[in-house]
Amino acid sequence: MASIRKIPGRPVETYIIDFQDPFTEKRRRKIFKGSKSNAKVIAKELEVKLHRIKNGIEGHIRSSVLLEEFLKYFESNSRKIKDEKSVKREMLTINTFSKYKNYGRRKLNSFKIVDIQNFIDFRSSSRKNNGDLLSPNTVLLDIRNLKVFFNFAYKNLYIERSPMIGVRGPKARSKKVRFLTEKEINDLLRVIDNIEFKNLIASYLYTGARREELLPPLFTWSSVDFPNKQLQLSGKQGKTRYVPMNSMVEKMLLDHQVQGFDFPFKFKPDYVTHRLAYYYEIAGIKDANVHVLRKTFGSLLIQKKLADIYEVSKLLGHSSVKVTETHYVELLKENVEKPVEGLTDIIMIE
Repeated sequence: MASIRKIPGRPVETYIIDFQDPFTEKRRRKIFKGSKSNAKVIAKELEVKLHRIKNGIEGHIRSSVLLEEFLKYFESNSRKIKDEKSVKREMLTINTFSKYKNYGRRKLNSFKIVDIQNFIDFRSSSRKNNGDLLSPNTVLLDIRNLKVFFNFAYKNLYIERSPMIGVRGPKARSKKVRFLTEKEINDLLRVIDNIEFKNLIASYLYTGARREELLPPLFTWSSVDFPNKQLQLSGKQGKTRYVPMNSMVEKMLLDHQVQGFDFPFKFKPDYVTHRLAYYYEIAGIKDANVHVLRKTFGSLLIQKKLADIYEVSKLLGHSSVKVTETHYVELLKENVEKPVEGLTDIIMIE
């Protein structure tokens, strides 16, 4: 059994982790600087590894490789199971990490928490092209991506433990949800002079779909179920969900089908982004993009009390209702406060 013992008198909280080496089965000790809870996590990891090795579930750690070599294997594996946008975000972080202090030329199993923390501190003080500091949320995304990377290395026996345990990041900055007002929706639709493009934008507002989810090759005529009035959308990591098709969307798609369109909507993703930005500018709408249409869908359902948070979460295809709550926390707070305040008209205290 692994045990931990605090070393008194140290300026930084420090623990001795006493454990049985999972490879030699001899007793060993490690010095860990950090919280007691993190020291316990490491001790538990060592116990689990010994159990897995003894029972033949896993073998010894593979020969050490350089980080720049391993990241190619990681990227190749990610492309098999993740969508392109997710891979691109992860590799942006990992490639930046690899270039920092020439980390790419270091052995993968040589990294410790101090190396990761130095990189995170560097990112926290880095600036974008416009001179602004990177946002805390961007740095937190870096931490999340590095955790995925090192956890993959750990599970595949390239390192004994992840160096991410105990890494500190900046405090997340809460972002107010940007959604279109009813006036902005009307202004936007009024300036769009291409009927097919207008139908696409309206469909985003009616379904809460992500940009690619209504475009080829993901969205085809086989995705449209006219008899049951629903659309099949392929979301992140290939996850499928079904959303209702209201009468307006049904009419628009039937018109496209009658006209012999090869796809319900034939536009390419980048064209949609740039063309919508043009129409936003014409309509005088600022700080909005394609994703704002999706957020508008969710916010209208909540504001108009057309659906509860669980229904909205399912329609948007969020991984959990907590994700939805995070995005719409201010609207939810407002929706709860108003009816509670209304009790003052019913319960009178003289």
